[in-house]
Amino acid sequence: MSRYFDISRFWLLLKLEVFRSRKGILMTFVIVFGMLFFIGLLLDIAVDSHKRLYEHTENYIFSLLAGGFVLSSLAFNDLGNSLKRYHYLTLPASTLEKFVCMWLLTSVGWMGLFTLTYFIYALIANPIGELLFAGVAFEPFNPLDDFAVNTMKYYFILHGIFLVGATHFKGYVLPKTLFVLVLFGAAIGTLAYFILKGVFLSDHECLGYECELLDEIVAHRFWMIIKWVFLWVLAPFCWVTAYIGLKEQEA
Repeated sequence: MSRYFDISRFWLLLKLEVFRSRKGILMTFVIVFGMLFFIGLLLDIAVDSHKRLYEHTENYIFSLLAGGFVLSSLAFNDLGNSLKRYHYLTLPASTLEKFVCMWLLTSVGWMGLFTLTYFIYALIANPIGELLFAGVAFEPFNPLDDFAVNTMKYYFILHGIFLVGATHFKGYVLPKTLFVLVLFGAAIGTLAYFILKGVFLSDHECLGYECELLDEIVAHRFWMIIKWVFLWVLAPFCWVTAYIGLKEQEA
């Protein structure tokens, strides 16, 4: 391409990807919100007879993260099929435009669309729940609450990991990515144990949610470094890695 990024060409590519995915997106939302209503709301309250307050916190967090990770792992699904791969790689758009398009749809696009839909869902589900379960108070869903904003922030950071898997793995992207994450987590956990071995083996007291051991770990410099890397380095590193993987596919 003579130009890395052309706004009109990018806009056409964005509309193409949305049009191609419209049926899959619609089916995903019908399945997700159907399960949220029948299992996450009706069945949950019916099984837990002592519930007096219904909150949307857990359902929103799980649905946003799980659905977004699945969507991100399918971002470059055409690369896993020989015929679709050739068609996708020969689209008249640069590698940067293709990557930014999928990044935008799976990050800001997914968070915005899902949160808006969940807000509308809560407006409909809460009155129905109040009619069916008179003794349960239904808390309204506020997309600007701390838990919702923090969930979107963490998803924005983590979804890049699955974009990396989508550009480097051919087929079964989600389980392969999760397998690599488990191995990486085990390695980091082992390293953290040896670095913080003195803290782990020291005498400590834990009362309820307060634990002296956890307080010492959080205050340790090693933990502070991990936290800083997670918040400020992980996402850009994953985006660059995913872009390089897509560029190698183009080559």
